Amino acid sequence: MLKVKKFRHIGLVVKDYSKMMKFYSEVLGFEIIREFEIENEDFRKGVGISNAKAKGAHLIVPGNNVEIEISEYEQKIERCSELSLSNYPGYRHIAFIVENLEEAYNDLRKLGIEFISEPICVKEPKNVAGFQFVYFRDPEGNIIEINQLPE
Repeated sequence: MLKVKKFRHIGLVVKDYSKMMKFYSEVLGFEIIREFEIENEDFRKGVGISNAKAKGAHLIVPGNNVEIEISEYEQKIERCSELSLSNYPGYRHIAFIVENLEEAYNDLRKLGIEFISEPICVKEPKNVAGFQFVYFRDPEGNIIEINQLPE
């Protein structure tokens, strides 16, 4: 059986690299670890796209070790639908923990972020009572969840 050593990164392919880098670094506070441009044969073979050319970056939440890799391919493919719903099969959202959900919610609203709902405080089942969450979308429609854990 495969034994995973540790979690490395979440890959996010984007349409507008500059816009998404600005959102993740300036709005969500991620730090840029490295940026890259790649178009060599090993990369093309590995991703299975014969003429692949991409630019990208690895970002991290300060104080954590899980990275987000944001990549923009020169070869664009449009989504099958503009916005996928929260219950559509496949990778659906990424979640981050904040100290104060209400404060984070209000700060993001001031920046023009639209939310799927107001913050929710889970009451049942009892084993997750007090857990708070809210969903919103990044500039390209990817779902982001922010959480406040019970004390």
